[in-house]
Amino acid sequence: MNWELWGIVAGTVTSAGFVPQIIKGYRTKHLKDISYGMNILLLTGFSMWLAYGISQKSVSIISANVTGITFNLVLAAMKHHYGRKHQHLNKAI
Repeated sequence: MNWELWGIVAGTVTSAGFVPQIIKGYRTKHLKDISYGMNILLLTGFSMWLAYGISQKSVSIISANVTGITFNLVLAAMKHHYGRKHQHLNKAI
């Protein structure tokens, strides 16, 4: 069995867990229930795994964690953007 390929598939499936939340957030423009604390912890963990993957020269670990970091940052940016948008709307009312 090719374990590096297995790792790439596993990392892809794990990182894809962000996609439904990103899609839902984009559609509803509402991410109030997403915690910045979760984003910070995940970003820390992904970054540590990325450093480890680089040290081990493991394509599967590197690619999975770059993807995870990217999706995590997208989700945090959306939360920030849509949160500010809702604050402006509430002040206008």
